[in-house]
Amino acid sequence: MEEQNPYTSPQSEIAQPTQGNAVFSNLDFKSLKKLYHRSCNVNAITFLLGLGFIFLLVASFLPVNEGEPSLRFVFIGLAVFYAMAIFGLFNRSSWGRILGIIVCIISLINIPVGTLIGIFGLFAFFGAPQLFGSDRVRHKDLKAEFKLQKSNRKK
Repeated sequence: MEEQNPYTSPQSEIAQPTQGNAVFSNLDFKSLKKLYHRSCNVNAITFLLGLGFIFLLVASFLPVNEGEPSLRFVFIGLAVFYAMAIFGLFNRSSWGRILGIIVCIISLINIPVGTLIGIFGLFAFFGAPQLFGSDRVRHKDLKAEFKLQKSNRKK
């Protein structure tokens, strides 16, 4: 049985990455930074669509007057559509990107906040198609590579 010397410096068993991921080897820092920010934008749009989903659900269950036509079914339909888009965007599937684009186009009608969200989302979805689909770039890997290259640039 080997005894360890109590006076040696601690050794880490986790290998620290010194080189970047091979997926990002063809990207310069500026392109990587742009892709990382687009990925963050997709996360933000997904969160904002979640807030819109909650708003639509609440609006669909508000009481209406007897004589007025009810928009309840329109709100419930939009809420279901938003839920499908949120699920697809959360999983970063290719069909989620398409639903996200459609939801952003629909939100352009809601001036001024919806218009800003719609434009923000359209830039994110059209600007980074490599973030979606079966061979997508994962946000976690992109974030790690961005931080690694950013720290290497400071040295």
